[in-house]
Amino acid sequence: MGLDDTATEVHLTSRAAQRLILSRYLGMAPEDVVVDRSCDRCGDPQHGRPHVPGAVLDYSVSHTRAWLMVAVVGDGRVGADLDARPADHDLDDLAAAALSPAERRAWRRVPAPDRADALLAYWTRKEATTTLTGHGLTIPLRDLDVTGPRPTLLTSDPSVRLPHPRPYLTHVPAPAGHSAALATTTHVDQIRHLRLPDAVPDPTALPKPGNRIPRTPALLTPR
Repeated sequence: MGLDDTATEVHLTSRAAQRLILSRYLGMAPEDVVVDRSCDRCGDPQHGRPHVPGAVLDYSVSHTRAWLMVAVVGDGRVGADLDARPADHDLDDLAAAALSPAERRAWRRVPAPDRADALLAYWTRKEATTTLTGHGLTIPLRDLDVTGPRPTLLTSDPSVRLPHPRPYLTHVPAPAGHSAALATTTHVDQIRHLRLPDAVPDPTALPKPGNRIPRTPALLTPR
């Protein structure tokens, strides 16, 4: 199925933004940034979690049709998710598909006007976790409980594992009508926010050929 015009623009903007932002932290020109999207699980070169081979930093990207988020960490791994609030008439079906039994009971106790936002918060925390692990939607979201600060896996399927220790979950401020979350293997105690123009590197500050490329600066600073 082909992409419509908006989806194509988002896709191209995302790829360009990833190079611009990564170039800032890797100290190289955007066109020199190499991103590998090979799947850790099956080896497919197109649908894995993106990473820069040989770099200390890790990053994750998520977008809606109007917003794009790129999260970068200087240590460990990160999974990011950004989503828009679902339509009210979809809430019950989405809750049944995405929430564990305990989460669903807690969600039903939320006042009706706040349920869409509450469901979205659950959803983004789960998606961030499965993005970090590389499983994507091969893990049913209802098999993850994200009530606490770290996710709990409810399935006994031996092929599904969370990193040890379990990832940390962090809420990220998002535009109105959206929710965003991070899952990280290292505890994050500081988040720096940059808009894309601020993340574009100064060409005069890039290292000269042969100089060592700095690898450690990050949008998210782990403890």
